[in-house]
Amino acid sequence: MNNRHVTILLVLIIAFAISSCADKTITETNPERPTYKPSPTEVADLYLKALKEEDFSKAYDYAYVPSSDKAGYLIQMRNVFKETQLKINSFQILGTQIYGLSATVVVELDSSYLSPTTGKAINLNQKSEYSLGLFDKKWKVTSGYCIENCLEEVPEIEIAD
Repeated sequence: MNNRHVTILLVLIIAFAISSCADKTITETNPERPTYKPSPTEVADLYLKALKEEDFSKAYDYAYVPSSDKAGYLIQMRNVFKETQLKINSFQILGTQIYGLSATVVVELDSSYLSPTTGKAINLNQKSEYSLGLFDKKWKVTSGYCIENCLEEVPEIEIAD
């Protein structure tokens, strides 16, 4: 074989390898449990990035919100972020667990918001858990709640005798 044939053969092998990875459904070692792309970890990451950027339209694409249409969701999220002065400063995904048609993603979240207790802006570093479900072969965030360091420290009030 000459160099031209070797080059063509290598290009074909690389093209075949790339095209074989392009399928959205990947079967792992257990063929009864296909996985779907983007993964729950990627969906949680994209959802939180959208919230951090306050791009609620993009966040809606990764959320499962059967009780509201997109316009209602956008209004609700804008109001929540505005009223509480919520700001996601940073986040880090710590782990993901998949249970058949549902998944849990644990996230370390650094945020700031207006304290309902003191009325001052506070910073809070907490761990949150996001639940995801598989709907029409797409992972969607169904809920999220704090699991560690959820409350701000409330100042002690001195009571005079």
